[in-house]
Amino acid sequence: MQRVGLVGMGFIGKAHLEAYQKISNAEVVAICTRNGEGDEEHFPEYTFIADYETFLMRDDIDIVDICLPTYLHEEYIIKAARAKKHIICEKPLSLSVRSVMRIYDEVNKCGVRLFIGHVLRFWPEYQLIKQYSETDMLRNIDIVHARRLGQLPNWSTWFQHPQKSGGALFDLHLHDIDFVYYLLGEVEHVYAAGSQNEYGAWNHIMTTLTFKSGVKAFVEASQRMPVGYPFTMAFRAQTPNNTLEFQLTAGENIEGINSRQFVLYENEEMTEVKVEEADAFQNELAYFVDCVESNRENRIIPLKDVQYVIRLLEAINLSLETGHEVYI
Repeated sequence: MQRVGLVGMGFIGKAHLEAYQKISNAEVVAICTRNGEGDEEHFPEYTFIADYETFLMRDDIDIVDICLPTYLHEEYIIKAARAKKHIICEKPLSLSVRSVMRIYDEVNKCGVRLFIGHVLRFWPEYQLIKQYSETDMLRNIDIVHARRLGQLPNWSTWFQHPQKSGGALFDLHLHDIDFVYYLLGEVEHVYAAGSQNEYGAWNHIMTTLTFKSGVKAFVEASQRMPVGYPFTMAFRAQTPNNTLEFQLTAGENIEGINSRQFVLYENEEMTEVKVEEADAFQNELAYFVDCVESNRENRIIPLKDVQYVIRLLEAINLSLETGHEVYI
């Protein structure tokens, strides 16, 4: 049994808490949040601690799960590593490769494990896309389209500031950039265009990625959709013969899914693809916990992949700023 200390009780923190309640070999033993008064009433079975240093001193915490704003990740990870805790951190790990390397150096020095929540790799439909790409059904992908569109999150203002969140580039675009890399391999160059909010954060981005294999991916992300526009994510993978397409719409965020379609176009026929229902956060966290408990290598989201994706986002940011292709 792995004992988890959860840090942060925003949207993602609550999603992680709900997932842990369904994982047999994990138990949340304490929650660290500075604004826990309302949460204590809703979750009276948990111990709440406001001070992070006090929280880290607890001997009954094996894993610290960090669900905080991005700009706090490096500080909180390093403190957890020095307290000899294994660490799970929500994406994005950080906003620069330089910061990522500082984190890795400290984690390695302290001899603890670090896991980053690139959750699409555990999302049932995306898992199936990856599986199909390794079979004749979808082996020779030559074009990919992906999009992730939503309103600006309204539960906090930090998302609007590029130095805190990285804007839609790091908060939303990362998901699909990570998955197309996972699916198609290393990138040769990127070209991006987009718009910025009043604080300079990129809030709508369209990126073309050309992979070393010659495959192209066209990826869109937005946090500037109008009020009432449903959160939408979609992914289409095409081969010369087949097309696999996934589309989902929800409420203001991923909660409240109201439509979901997953179809394969093959031999002039459209077939609905059946997917076993599962919670991506539960899949992800159960895997991370098992890696710690079994001392197993993390093969699904290795840290080198996390670093490479931040490198891609830096290149996309440079393309947005310069208007030019950027080679990786």
